[in-house]
Amino acid sequence: MMNYGVWSDMENTTISDLNFHLVQNVLKRSEKLRLSLDYLRRDFDFFNRSEIFPLDEIERIHVLQLNLDFLQNLGSSYQIDASFKPTISSSWTNALTSEDFLWNFSGFISKEWTNAKDVYHSLYVGVLYDVLFGSPRYIPSLQYQTTVLKRTRLDIGFPKNSVAFQFNERNQVMLEYTFSGMYAHVSNSLQIDGLGDVINTKFVQNGAQLILGYDFRIQPNFTTSSKLGYQFINEYEIQDSSGNQLYDFGQGSSPYFSMGIMYNFK
Repeated sequence: MMNYGVWSDMENTTISDLNFHLVQNVLKRSEKLRLSLDYLRRDFDFFNRSEIFPLDEIERIHVLQLNLDFLQNLGSSYQIDASFKPTISSSWTNALTSEDFLWNFSGFISKEWTNAKDVYHSLYVGVLYDVLFGSPRYIPSLQYQTTVLKRTRLDIGFPKNSVAFQFNERNQVMLEYTFSGMYAHVSNSLQIDGLGDVINTKFVQNGAQLILGYDFRIQPNFTTSSKLGYQFINEYEIQDSSGNQLYDFGQGSSPYFSMGIMYNFK
């Protein structure tokens, strides 16, 4: 899948995202191994920012994440899902060091069942170690999924809530509220007003997204996706390696729009 999105105005900054996602499933009896690769290039166009120099050190952030997902069935309705996510998150303007790597992971236990009316339900309980809220931390997760009237799917819990309605085999709309974050190493030193030259800094973002999406399946293996919504930013700053704030870009919100294409290789 390839996706391109734009945040039109976030605290005197225009932000654009280019994202690629590849996934491959490997099946073996009751076990399932899923391999996927995500790449995000986030570009920042800063306006009226003279407190940081040079800005080109933080005008482009790269995030490359390998996802190794292992699923194990426990009986007919329970499942264990463990995921290891080694990640490069960096401005990448210099050679990579250990500071550019993150070691994210997650673990879940889930139960799936159908009731007497043949309605599907699932419940996921687990924990993440991720950057949804900026700096890496442990995050508890509880998600409940069900279908309503066969064409409507609900996903309720933390950290994600969504509702999707499928009109037919080709058309689907989705409303989603979720959290998102970024924690990236700045490869070279920065000069910040009042602090002078600083090294080993981190570019940190976190907030939430309210998104209305539409998927259109052109043919069985080819789907287009468009999203329109709002980004809410709570944390948008430069930190040192201990999590202390060095520079605050400010809090704000911005309209968001993206378009993407997905192809299913068989």
